[in-house]
Amino acid sequence: MICGAEARAPIRYAAEMVSPEAPEQTVVELVHGLTDDVRQLVTDEVALAKAELKAAIRRGIRVAVGALVAMLGASVLLIFALVTLVEWRPNHTLVAGIVALAGLALLLLGAVVVWANRHLWPFKETKASLEEDLEWARRLSKRVRP
Repeated sequence: MICGAEARAPIRYAAEMVSPEAPEQTVVELVHGLTDDVRQLVTDEVALAKAELKAAIRRGIRVAVGALVAMLGASVLLIFALVTLVEWRPNHTLVAGIVALAGLALLLLGAVVVWANRHLWPFKETKASLEEDLEWARRLSKRVRP
């Protein structure tokens, strides 16, 4: 399920609701029902694509923030290393250790955020839904042909 997307009951299209004992419909009624079904189908697919795109944008923002945090951590570690190499004083060991741990923590935190949000391709559910719709249309066209 997509983040923020609401669960809905499956949509029943007019072509699926025709019962065997229903009276024969005219061609105009059939075409009208078909156009309504296609319009509803396209609307639903566009809504699904929008929801997936919004979720992908959120993941992309998380990846960017995670990368910035990791870069900040790497910078702190680099500064720690340079300061330690240039001017080491035994009484600054505790401060140097805290700075190193903070830099390492930021680096690891950023790496975890980037790793958790690494899949940015958004349209997996839309693709599956479109394939399902295509199969539905094929079944419907086979049923209509004599």
